[in-house]
Amino acid sequence: MNVVVVCIDTLRWDYVGCYGHPEAVTPALDEFARRATRFDAAYCASFPTVPMRMDALTGQVGWPVYGWRRLRPTDTTFVQCLSGAGYHTGLVHDTAHLVGADLARDFAERVFIGPPPGWEANRFRVECPVPREHMRQNGVHFITDRARTMHYRHEADWFVARTMQAACEWLEDYSRRDRLLLWVDTFEPHEDWMPPEHYVRMFSPDYRGADYSYPNYGYADRYAPHELERLRARYRGEVALTDRWLGHLLRQIEVLGRSDDTMVVVLSDHGMYLGEHDRVGKHTVDPDDPWPLYDQVARIPLLIRMPGQTHAGRVSALVQVADLAPTILDACGVRGPAMAGRSLMPLLGGSPKDVHEHVFTSCHSHTGEGRIDYLRSRITVTTPEWTLITGPPPGAGALYDRRRDPCQVRNRIGSYPEVARDLRVALIEFMRGCGADEEYIGEFARL
Repeated sequence: MNVVVVCIDTLRWDYVGCYGHPEAVTPALDEFARRATRFDAAYCASFPTVPMRMDALTGQVGWPVYGWRRLRPTDTTFVQCLSGAGYHTGLVHDTAHLVGADLARDFAERVFIGPPPGWEANRFRVECPVPREHMRQNGVHFITDRARTMHYRHEADWFVARTMQAACEWLEDYSRRDRLLLWVDTFEPHEDWMPPEHYVRMFSPDYRGADYSYPNYGYADRYAPHELERLRARYRGEVALTDRWLGHLLRQIEVLGRSDDTMVVVLSDHGMYLGEHDRVGKHTVDPDDPWPLYDQVARIPLLIRMPGQTHAGRVSALVQVADLAPTILDACGVRGPAMAGRSLMPLLGGSPKDVHEHVFTSCHSHTGEGRIDYLRSRITVTTPEWTLITGPPPGAGALYDRRRDPCQVRNRIGSYPEVARDLRVALIEFMRGCGADEEYIGEFARL
């Protein structure tokens, strides 16, 4: 059996048509979902970009003890396990963070789609359409992103298009070979949200006003209502662009005749606030203001199509990113080390059995390796019925009834203190089991 994993950065689950967004233009994902299993309660645990991928590759949940760090020599990835079992492995990506964190280490072949040589000189030519102080970190990353993409003329120039085309070529090169693993990783639709203009016109054809494409990672009162709606339109355009080129890759698997022997996984690392909970961005940039991670950020799309699958499946059980590694190893019949994640193969086979009572989501905010001050976040405890937001002071604890309040806006902690208490106990046990520092537990697990 072959395996293809596609990781799409910052793709919100609820901005995909098959998850119910009424204005989404995601025909490739929607068609894929008709012959795949859709997970309706999938969550990242370690947040954001690199920590999530660390969980995915190792099957561990790292946030209680480390943050944004490199892969260690002692870390075992499922890629290593498959390589030892005779799989040929490849990574095709435009996500530069994978290189810096050494997450590409265990792949036999690595193709990085980067900016053109000499792009740095373009920094001095970038014009900001809105005041720089209205963008994240005073527009520093905006200028870098625009400099890296100033050569764009046609849609095929965009990173996601080049990445998916390179992935298609990799599969074509090995079209007669079995036991393949290909991980495809694209940074779209991460901001800067600047898809080709025809994608923006799909959702905002007659806009007049300040044209935001790079959110401020702050509170939504920065924007007038029409400016915020324009920002959402640009994001939807990025999602539509990404979907089109993902479809190119999914079609290639079919054209090569590999649908009957290839497991295909499509997922994201996390989402993004677009005005919900009065926030725009995915995390704080103020170390004194750690953000909660509600479903707009913590929940992810996860679609898995098993070889030869022709019908849609739907799983409501709670799952997390760390489940990916043991699931792939199980599907391939390859043994791996002990992992915090659990195989989802029973769920893919139709079993109604739950695999997790809780999922714990956060960005490491203590003294462990890889802490980044401005990435501090509170801890989210998710069960099928409840969401608990906790730590650190001065933030007050919050409890949400997921079934009656899916948007997580009515804090019920005063009405159900015993529920909050039980979830806090589960969090403490989890953090201790991961080896978290007691000071960290005491600061963040209190209500």
